[in-house]
Amino acid sequence: MPAPLADDRVLELARARLSDLTGKEWRILDGPLLKGPGSAGVRVGQRHDDSFRHVDLEFLLNVDREETSLLDCAAGLASDPEEATRQAIASWADTTASVALEMLTRQGKYATWLQPGTPEGFPGWHAIIGGVSTWGFGEDASAKGQWIAEKSPWAELATVIAPGLDRPFFNGVRLFVGQGGDFTNCEIRINGVLHAPSSAALAVMDWPRTEKMSTARAFLLLTHPEEVGQ
Repeated sequence: MPAPLADDRVLELARARLSDLTGKEWRILDGPLLKGPGSAGVRVGQRHDDSFRHVDLEFLLNVDREETSLLDCAAGLASDPEEATRQAIASWADTTASVALEMLTRQGKYATWLQPGTPEGFPGWHAIIGGVSTWGFGEDASAKGQWIAEKSPWAELATVIAPGLDRPFFNGVRLFVGQGGDFTNCEIRINGVLHAPSSAALAVMDWPRTEKMSTARAFLLLTHPEEVGQ
């Protein structure tokens, strides 16, 4: 099996994607650290999967404050390590990085703000949701992603997710639904750590089951209402 890309190369691919996304310069510094405009930065996270298709990334809203770290992982599908890494970074950028950029800019440009007390919101928290990244085979390959976008499953799962929130501010919640035929893999990770009760609850929800394999992922940033001055 091919080896994963070196951290420097992963950050170089992330640099290209984030530069395109923001229209601003991102630079690789010693560490290695991918430094963006203002306080933002990205570094490679601790690997928890040996596959060359798997990438762990940590977006720092403020590189000088560890408590602003948003951990997440993503995977590509290609047989070539560089292309698989590029695919994983694209999925991460459309979901996790977009949410982080929205938190920093607060312009409604990169992601959507959800208010507590609304049907699509997360009770007790202001939230930011980015795009839903999908992959799959067949005509219904995007069905799971459409379900996430329409149903906002985090609202129904809030009572299960809430006990796993281990920070007073900036809790990152990643939802992943993957299924095809008899195979199912559902995950909810809170601040990069698998949360078993939430994952089990997500697995039995009414998302579309398909004969062919398809996946959907979304990233939700929860921030206490007082933190955003609402």
